[in-house]
Amino acid sequence: MRQGWRAGDTQRYCDHMGAGSPAARPGWSCVRRQILEGYADGVVVITTDAISVNVEELRRELDWFEHRGFVAVVAPEAGRAWA
Repeated sequence: MRQGWRAGDTQRYCDHMGAGSPAARPGWSCVRRQILEGYADGVVVITTDAISVNVEELRRELDWFEHRGFVAVVAPEAGRAWA
């Protein structure tokens, strides 16, 4: 069954890994703005570390996306501690 998803090939947003909290990173902020403005439905990341290595920050971001868009994780970490 076709889902109708499309990944734009002209817009990519990147931040340096470990570049601070998601809210302080220009690429991540652009992704959130694109979702809020209705230009994107979600984001695809390689691992959750691309969002944040801090568990609390990651939870806040996932909660934000749960209500506004989606996060697709290409390679979810099998043993990550969520405590």
